[in-house]
Amino acid sequence: MIYKNSYFKKELRQAYMGNKISTNRKMASALFLGLVSFALYFVFQTLQKSVLSDVVPEIMQASYFSTVYLYIHIAVIFNIIYFIVYYDYLFFSEIRKNSWYLLIKMGYRPMSMLVSKFAALMYSVLLIYTVGFAVTIILTFFLKYTFIVAYLPTLYLVGFGDLLLMTILAMTFSLYAKTVINGRYWTFLTAVIIFVMKITLGQYAIISNRVLMQNIFILFDLKLSLYWPVEAAAMLVCGLICLLRCQNLAKYYNLPSDSAIIPAGVNLVEIDSRTGRQKLINGKVKEGWRGRIVDTVTTLFLIAFICAALAFNVIIILINSSTPGQEVTIRGVIPFVFSTSTMEPGIMINDLAYFQKVDVQYPIVKGQIILFEENNVLFVERVIKAGNPLTVDIDNYPPMSQIGAMKKTVARQAVHGLYCGRNRWLGALILFANTIVGRILFLLVPAVLIFYQGQIYKYFRKENS
Repeated sequence: MIYKNSYFKKELRQAYMGNKISTNRKMASALFLGLVSFALYFVFQTLQKSVLSDVVPEIMQASYFSTVYLYIHIAVIFNIIYFIVYYDYLFFSEIRKNSWYLLIKMGYRPMSMLVSKFAALMYSVLLIYTVGFAVTIILTFFLKYTFIVAYLPTLYLVGFGDLLLMTILAMTFSLYAKTVINGRYWTFLTAVIIFVMKITLGQYAIISNRVLMQNIFILFDLKLSLYWPVEAAAMLVCGLICLLRCQNLAKYYNLPSDSAIIPAGVNLVEIDSRTGRQKLINGKVKEGWRGRIVDTVTTLFLIAFICAALAFNVIIILINSSTPGQEVTIRGVIPFVFSTSTMEPGIMINDLAYFQKVDVQYPIVKGQIILFEENNVLFVERVIKAGNPLTVDIDNYPPMSQIGAMKKTVARQAVHGLYCGRNRWLGALILFANTIVGRILFLLVPAVLIFYQGQIYKYFRKENS
């Protein structure tokens, strides 16, 4: 029996892989997002007084603002992954499978189907986002931070706007992507487009300011940012494009490859719906040069990532296990994670400082910063008087301390290296790598990729085998 039903209900019931993405799984996903945001906030707290405190102070604060700010960005990342994985079910690939052609013949209207499909997708996205938002607030409540309601609706609206724009952009791109793989690439591009728009149009300058975000109308102040008018215009244009393009594509019916009405003597070439490659020509699989290039680049990238992650872990282990007199040296340079504020602003706390290894005969002059050993402990201080012994002192004394109280003499043979530079980002990265999450990312993930790279490669190749 053929019967006509609400297309919105059809999308909710069938479009998500036969109810695999059920309400329970949506709730579980929302809980997962809230827990991840909360856990990531604690990871960032271990990186206090690193470069992150200067670059993104909005995620380092002891407030609801930081945890929720993290959440709205993680929600965007999660939904991009969600869109990519279930791309073939969420967007307009079904038009090319003749679903809309047959439904239109049954009396469905393209405009109502377009609106219903978008509404069904946004329903799932908004449900997960809203519940995850609430979970993040509830978890932050246990930290006993000062609860300020004013900026929470503004943050919620920012995240909702990003998801709305990302969804309509991804749906529009899916109408022009000839293959599922290309569609997934374009879906990832939507997140990049939104990120670039928010930077170039000054949106981040607003949403990262906790004081400004207490006024929800500040988002629509055209003197500060044009992001929301541009976003509204982009969604309107995409909506019109979707309507016109959907109506046009739904007019055509693609014949199946085994159709009996193909004229005799006509060669039939089957195009793989996921890759766009010529799949069957006279019973043989033909793979284009573009496919081989993509496979090669993907394999090389995987190998490079594994090697870089393992090498970075080895360096971190060596740095952490080094002792005075046995420091790790990389081409004559000693890396040293600085853990105090005694040499600020020249060397900031948690910087990765570099010291050129020197021998006893190397000349040391006044003003240089040296790495030396005293009582089996490594110190970094500035030379204020050259000679043997050297006289050294720190640059930054704590408040209420007597200047010069830390002055000391150092034997020339106790000097291990001369300061030659620093990197704040590498210092923060090493701190992160020493956390549980960092260990998993830099050690466990490469190990899994090494042992299961064959299975991973076969998974991505199975559609062409």
